[in-house]
Amino acid sequence: MYKHVIILYFFLSGLCLQGQSQLAWQQDSLRKEIQQKKADTSLVNTLYSYGFNFLPDSLERAAGIFREALQLSRELHYHKGVADFACYYMYIQDMRGEYMASLFMVQQAVTIYASLRDTLNLMRAISYCGNEYQQISNFPMAAGRYLEALKLADKAGDSLFACILTNNLASVFIALEDYEKGFDYANRAYQYGVTLKSKRRLASALINMGTARAHQQRNTEGRNYFSKAIELGRQIGDSSYVLDGIINLASIYSDLGKHDTALACYANSLAVSKKYPSPEYLTYIYLGYGQELYKIKNYAQAETYVDKAIALSQQHQALDELRQAYLTASDIWAAQGQYRQAFELRKAYEIMNDSLVGDATRKSVQRLEMQYQTEKKDRDLAEKKLLLMQKDMQLQRKNMLIFIFIVGSALLLVLAFIVWQRLKHRHWLQAQRLQTLEIEKTVQVLEAMVQGEEKERTRLSKDLHDGVGGLLSAVKMHFGALKHERIFLQTDSGFNHALGMLDDAIGEVRKTAHNLMPEVLARMGLSGALRLYCQNVSHSRKLTIGFYSIGKIDRFKGNFELSVYRIVQELVNNIIKHSCASEALVQLTQHDQLLTITVEDNGIGFSLQTGEQSGMGLNSLYNRIRALNGKLDMHTTPGKGTTAYIEFNISIMQLTEVEM
Repeated sequence: MYKHVIILYFFLSGLCLQGQSQLAWQQDSLRKEIQQKKADTSLVNTLYSYGFNFLPDSLERAAGIFREALQLSRELHYHKGVADFACYYMYIQDMRGEYMASLFMVQQAVTIYASLRDTLNLMRAISYCGNEYQQISNFPMAAGRYLEALKLADKAGDSLFACILTNNLASVFIALEDYEKGFDYANRAYQYGVTLKSKRRLASALINMGTARAHQQRNTEGRNYFSKAIELGRQIGDSSYVLDGIINLASIYSDLGKHDTALACYANSLAVSKKYPSPEYLTYIYLGYGQELYKIKNYAQAETYVDKAIALSQQHQALDELRQAYLTASDIWAAQGQYRQAFELRKAYEIMNDSLVGDATRKSVQRLEMQYQTEKKDRDLAEKKLLLMQKDMQLQRKNMLIFIFIVGSALLLVLAFIVWQRLKHRHWLQAQRLQTLEIEKTVQVLEAMVQGEEKERTRLSKDLHDGVGGLLSAVKMHFGALKHERIFLQTDSGFNHALGMLDDAIGEVRKTAHNLMPEVLARMGLSGALRLYCQNVSHSRKLTIGFYSIGKIDRFKGNFELSVYRIVQELVNNIIKHSCASEALVQLTQHDQLLTITVEDNGIGFSLQTGEQSGMGLNSLYNRIRALNGKLDMHTTPGKGTTAYIEFNISIMQLTEVEM
């Protein structure tokens, strides 16, 4: 049984470092300062520093001063002072083994620091939660809190705090039997300690490094690490590191079969523990004593020490130590032929072992159960009936209490679930509102841009139709008059060809003017306008463009219809300019809240990567479609044509009232 180390950051300065004269001087100085200060937040902080100086020797004195600081913080509405109380008082609770109470208080401190946006104290409070979770053997929660705090430490550049958290993570992995990873983390913490030149950090890392190697049966390495940690602990005057080293050395001697040496180490650790009366250390010492006495077959004394370890573990909810104590107690009872007690303890161990460190083998449990069943059959039948009757009455009362508890718990769970669902739904609605507002804002910006473009297109359309179109029509009338005045021109093929080209030019100008400002879109809607546009393009070029509309296409806002019309125009223009296609297809479909458009051709295609790098038009097209709450997928293969697939979510595109 090896003990790993976890560290509380708050007490970095060390509780055993200060000499008695220096400590007394500091206490006197702080007491005078308290007497002179007025009741404000500065006095609260001074009280905490004053109480801290009484640790660990005068727990009750320190606790009283901390509670005085808490009361003043509440009167001043000093929220940080309230949170600080939890972080100071936590040490006292841990020394008493009150881990659950300490965890609850530190969690409240996390909430307060987060609301105050006090990042430095927040990451320390989060790490304290990890310490308390690890004390009660909830290793996944402990690792989660350590990693959360480590991220904040890295962001703040706090290498000292990062060193401590790294070493705490090492202890978690060791407890979960991932010894190689545990050693790696501890070694990383050791390197931090070298950089920081901190003997305390080096000693902590050495304990975990030694524990990992000892579990890997590399006892020589483990013994060297523990010996160095003990030496450093004595140099800095900290009994906790001396205790850690001695307890772990005892485990190594036990594994090597040197039971007398191991027992001597445990006796030494008991003497040292008087200076550091921690329930955690006493639990390890009692359990180690019991294991050694069991190995030398001194079952009576072994049972006494293991019972002490079980009592302490249960009192302080130290589940990992309790699990090991159950296993040792089971072996002791089995060795004495008490198979029923051995079976019950082994079953409790297996349950805890599965929940704490993974799946455990049940072969030994089955063996103990068979021995227990054999012993059970030899009991007197009359006594068995009497016991069964008594148990039946007890079970009825117990079942009633359990039923009441289950019903009450179920009602509370249902109520909590309903509240959670309402909060979740409210949050979802708020997110939807924000998303809708953001989309509407984007659409409004796009509509403003489109309106500007359309005004310019209207101007150009009028200029082409009234200016260039009118001029070309006048030229045509002039040429027609010449044709009637001069008979020979009526049979001149070149003149007649020029008139035909002039007609084509007038038609092209008219079509261009209509394309720039498609009045047909307002009259016929998106489907009719696109159908007419495809027909016009097919008649004027060596390209056949088919148009298909599936289902009924609703009418939308004018700006949305115009934007979609322009997008299809741009895609068709790209086919005309670049694809060398002979056939193309435009397909329009509406289903529920989804409007889809497919534009494909049988042209030469293009390299999509090259297009993304060199074509600003394609990027602009992507952005315009995205702004309209849509998405564009392009599929193209050189020599095999191109397909563009567009989807629009029209749930926020309200139907327009079309004027007839």
